[in-house]
Amino acid sequence: MLKIVPGEAALVFSTAENTTLLVSDLHLGLEKEMAKKGFRLPAYSVKMVERVKRTAEGHGATRLVVLGDVKHTVGKVEDIDWGVVPWFFDTMLDIFEVVEVVPGNHDGNIRTVLPPRVRLDKSQGTVLGHGRTRIGVAHGHAWPSQEAIATRELVIGHSHFTYEMRDALGARTRESVWVTADYDVAKLMDGAGYPSKAKGKGRLTVMPPFNRLVGGQPINRSSSFEFGPVLSSRSISLEEADIFLTDGTRVT
Repeated sequence: MLKIVPGEAALVFSTAENTTLLVSDLHLGLEKEMAKKGFRLPAYSVKMVERVKRTAEGHGATRLVVLGDVKHTVGKVEDIDWGVVPWFFDTMLDIFEVVEVVPGNHDGNIRTVLPPRVRLDKSQGTVLGHGRTRIGVAHGHAWPSQEAIATRELVIGHSHFTYEMRDALGARTRESVWVTADYDVAKLMDGAGYPSKAKGKGRLTVMPPFNRLVGGQPINRSSSFEFGPVLSSRSISLEEADIFLTDGTRVT
């Protein structure tokens, strides 16, 4: 069973064997970029650790899967990554029995800074669970694997979607949103170039970033949400998607 954690940018996936906590887009080290722009912030990674621990304890999760963009720097590993990434995941290994990472587009050379006990998957993602209780997970910057699409329960991050709101004085605010929508299995398989006869509908869940400091594109200021190969595959319709804030407020 897959369910959203109320008030959090996290999912819980429960099977007969264990309970897995899923988060996406940590962007560890973002504070360094913000410092260059004149913002002085305390280590936000500490707050994220506290949120992960609280959520894991509340749901009895023994496994953590991070869906990409572990670090904020793109490509190379920078000085801040050598400190914050190992510390974060060493702490996660104290909380969870299993910790796993599906790399995102920010995660070049991520293996060099991950503790050896952290599992590193391919960028195409992986499948969690067994039999009929399975979900496919990927970051979303690359085509998910054929196996992940075939689960008909696909979860990605990457997009950082927000919903823009205006008050009576015209001031604008943006809040992160969840997006869920049906996808056409055959069209998604064809778009990814997989030779498959699978048909029917699957369910896509697009996670908000776990790091609340990252920006995002307003989904209600566009006629489509083409961001990454899955959302650009023409197998999903924005008009038929469910969009809601992390507090559960539906905005479509």
